[in-house]
Amino acid sequence: MSNALENALQKALAVRLNLQISLSQLPMVEEWMDIHLDRWLEHNPTPPDMPDGEGVSYLAMLGSDLRRVWWGAWGDPRGFVPRMADYFKLCNIAKSDAQVLDQIGEQLEPKLVGSWIGVWGGKVTTGWHFWDPQPWSKIENLFGTHEAKFKLKKFVEDHHIERIERFTQSIGDSPFSEVELALPGESVDDQVAMLSQAFVDFTGAPLSPALLDRFRAATVPQFGLSLRIRGGQVARVGGLAPGLSLDAISKLCAEAKIGVDDKLPKLVGALGDGIARVEYGRAGDRAGVDVYIEPGDSAVKMKPPVSSDAN
Repeated sequence: MSNALENALQKALAVRLNLQISLSQLPMVEEWMDIHLDRWLEHNPTPPDMPDGEGVSYLAMLGSDLRRVWWGAWGDPRGFVPRMADYFKLCNIAKSDAQVLDQIGEQLEPKLVGSWIGVWGGKVTTGWHFWDPQPWSKIENLFGTHEAKFKLKKFVEDHHIERIERFTQSIGDSPFSEVELALPGESVDDQVAMLSQAFVDFTGAPLSPALLDRFRAATVPQFGLSLRIRGGQVARVGGLAPGLSLDAISKLCAEAKIGVDDKLPKLVGALGDGIARVEYGRAGDRAGVDVYIEPGDSAVKMKPPVSSDAN
């Protein structure tokens, strides 16, 4: 094994270990859930499994109140698809879910494929995603005739959006699809204004002036919109902001009346080297703030808690 490949493998294994160790800091992750999260980690390819020894991209999410956690990974389909197939077999994937994956994969021919797993509401949810941009014309054909499709189509056409940035699908009971759009606009102010209008279009209520002020503090115009569609309805709307500081996130949560767990800064610092992006999401009358981190490979930064009866 070449030094470069060996180094890439060691880094990938350290990222996995860092993610596993982080679970001990999350009381909402029950013991039975560990098995599912470990299974997901074990079925992601490592650099030796990838064409030309390419790395695997990871992204981790923590809810500000530490009541939600999400892990995602993706890379070249030639390395990912065989491992995903094995993983979904262990998940007892339904034939209908497998057919959706095969059909959409054939239509979109994605260059970046992966799987994800999340814990929220006392449940473990998993699925797959494509992380390369896709033309809206292809995505439109994937949806049937329902209210959510009409709303999304109108928004895309009104704002001359030609592509989506990410397509996500869950498997199992009550599955959902999720699309991510990059918001057009030359400046932060332009994009924040469009984001507020998107919340009006999809939820009926704009973002509050205080939240808009927090978003306008972003230094680069890299805002996005995520839409979760379930049962023909838009079930959740998310505003994606480029990486904010922990202080700015705390203020954002305070303005939105959303809790922030005291352990969040420690976990964010231990998991990675910085915040990739922040999402303010609204689902019905519930709202939340999620922090996305690119996991680092310094697993020694986070150690499992010592048992109180260690002595």
